[in-house]
Amino acid sequence: MGKDEKEDTGFGFKDRAKAEETLRLLEAHEPNYRRLTVRGLLGRAKRVLSLTKAEDKIKNIKEAMKVFEDWLAELELNKPGKEEKEDKKRKRSEEKDSSSDVEMEDNSKEKKGEKKEKEKKESADTVPGLGFKDKEAAENTLKQLEGRDPDYQQLAIKGLIRSAKRVLTCTRDETKLANIKNSIEIFEKFLEDFEREHRSKQNNTYISLGLVETSLDLAGDRVSEQQRAFIEAYRSVEGQYKRLRTVRGEEDITWDIIRNRVLAEMKDKYADVKLFDEEDKPTPEHLDMLLWAYSPERERVRKLMREKETGENRENGESPNKKMRTE
Repeated sequence: MGKDEKEDTGFGFKDRAKAEETLRLLEAHEPNYRRLTVRGLLGRAKRVLSLTKAEDKIKNIKEAMKVFEDWLAELELNKPGKEEKEDKKRKRSEEKDSSSDVEMEDNSKEKKGEKKEKEKKESADTVPGLGFKDKEAAENTLKQLEGRDPDYQQLAIKGLIRSAKRVLTCTRDETKLANIKNSIEIFEKFLEDFEREHRSKQNNTYISLGLVETSLDLAGDRVSEQQRAFIEAYRSVEGQYKRLRTVRGEEDITWDIIRNRVLAEMKDKYADVKLFDEEDKPTPEHLDMLLWAYSPERERVRKLMREKETGENRENGESPNKKMRTE
């Protein structure tokens, strides 16, 4: 009887297509039913796998399981049903006495405040305008990422591909499906080029704000206005370099892009210069790069230079090292 009922529903896991069809059919049901059904199908699929020897069947079932697992992961990420739970909590709170109501209201405000603060911090280091709804959105995404830290570009594109593939499993509109697939192709081509050209080697890893402040002391008057403006921006984000992605500088360009442009020129210009003198202090050319929060020998700099105390290392409970005198 149970078997007949399951067959009548049209749900299944024989291959990827069947799994995607199952998710589409489940859209007509309640969230909790969808979740329980998918988990049940995953359990059955695992049992069938243990009894199956045919390689093609094993491959097909594993692909179906991947569709279900991705769907559950997305469900967990978005926390569906949360609003219903909050409604129930509100109804229960209304039955309590007034003092309890006041206490819960205060707690609710506190949680909302924490949530807003978290969202504010997250949005501060997230580049706006990224998406995958169609070819135009994908191309605009690559344009928005152009000039930014290569590691961030790669991370952002991989994340968008994962999100796009999850959306594909729940979309029936043929036009939307085609548009999203076009975006995925553009992103995958970007990643292929990224790997082939070894762009990750172009990443300009940041040194801490404390080391930049020390470099500023060592540089004396040999600091350009542009460098001073960058350091002010770095201070404004308390040394959290990811937030420079949304802090704008000259010509309305964000500081992460400005920094990468300047360092690209400097790395060519100073390719063969000495970085440290006989006393293990950074040379003027090296200081020029350090003022942009970069060093080709970052670890050596961290060992040799005294890190000036800042809000960044105080907050992290770190004690600045004291290996190099700044006088």
